[in-house]
Amino acid sequence: MGIMMTLLSAAGSPYLRLRPTSQGAWAVETAVVSCALRDRASGSRLTVDLFSTVHLASGEYYAGIKDACTARYERVLFEMIADGSCFERGADGARRLVRPLQASDQQRVLAAQYGLTAQMDALDLCGDPFVHSDMLSAELGEAASSLATGGPLLDRAAEALGGLVRGASAPGTGAAARVPLRLAAWALPAPELLLLLDDWIASGGASPAPALRPIARAALRGDFAAARSLALAQTLAQGDRSQGRTVAGEMVRQRNARAVEEVGRAAAAGCSRVALLFGALHMRDMRQLLARRFDLEAASISEWRTAWLIGSTTSGEGTP
Repeated sequence: MGIMMTLLSAAGSPYLRLRPTSQGAWAVETAVVSCALRDRASGSRLTVDLFSTVHLASGEYYAGIKDACTARYERVLFEMIADGSCFERGADGARRLVRPLQASDQQRVLAAQYGLTAQMDALDLCGDPFVHSDMLSAELGEAASSLATGGPLLDRAAEALGGLVRGASAPGTGAAARVPLRLAAWALPAPELLLLLDDWIASGGASPAPALRPIARAALRGDFAAARSLALAQTLAQGDRSQGRTVAGEMVRQRNARAVEEVGRAAAAGCSRVALLFGALHMRDMRQLLARRFDLEAASISEWRTAWLIGSTTSGEGTP
């Protein structure tokens, strides 16, 4: 299936959504899911919030995250791929940033294309209650090398990349004949729309996502920035359903396992209120890992936080 086929499903991620507002705009929102856990070894209870994020958003979104994390939690376990020299271990064994880090030039260019801010430039994760709970860059490199021997994972990754060019195919749709059209789409100001329509035709009439119509309207009136932002947001909202047995999906699972180990250390240290501050694509697997490590007694969405608005110049804070 083509990558843009992610826009055709009406069922979104439980951790990230694209929601129409009453003012005619669209809100890109991330969820905070509260999990009530019981440690099987000690019998102690703790609440772990799956605090979903996106790595490109408005500055106000990241300011709200920082305020919420420092006010609510004893320990905030965050994701970050960086060199070991960026961290130091405290007397409690937790690894913390020694200095704020900045986004790369590539991240800033990508953020600027959508009028957004890169998380690394806007969210300072130094000091308490923030604790690094991810793989170091060297560890991630070693793990990636162990997957670079071929087999199903790499085959699936190659298939996904090829799908961007070939697109989705229903029987008799002539996928090979559509390749030149799809390649030519990238010369347009908003290639996402043409790729989306091509995939929808080839799918044989799959039900389009609610965002399809506003994407088309934005492109037809020449508002290519809004069309691209809507396509980006809807693709993110569907992303955790498309990882499967891919290299990227396997790396997410390994990183999540490291984070859940840190939850165990926080519980052993007596923390009763913990947050996992990770990208939304991590959260489906993260919840499953928590349920294996602990007794999951309850889980519910406690709030949705607005990452950015499309079709408006203002952005919001958390919403219940």
